[in-house]
Amino acid sequence: MARKLKIEKGKSRPKWNISGKEAPAFEGEMITGPHTEIFGNSRINIEGCLGVFEYKDTYLKLRLSKGSLILCGSGFDIVYYENRLITVRGKISSVEFCV
Repeated sequence: MARKLKIEKGKSRPKWNISGKEAPAFEGEMITGPHTEIFGNSRINIEGCLGVFEYKDTYLKLRLSKGSLILCGSGFDIVYYENRLITVRGKISSVEFCV
């Protein structure tokens, strides 16, 4: 015979606070630093790119406000680069941030 689960009401669970400060609400707050979106292993968008240090078919090093971002893989192609937003396509095998 199945047992009924006892659900406790009225107790609020504490929020996880890993960083020691409140999490940003993202609506109306300014996010500092680069914003990166990775789509599988074939495309990456980086908002906050200040320039390109090195560009080869298998290696790409991008300049960020605090350090650099290195992409390793093959067949890299810069599809879009305007207003600090860069889109790179190719087969990405690793992404590394250097501060």
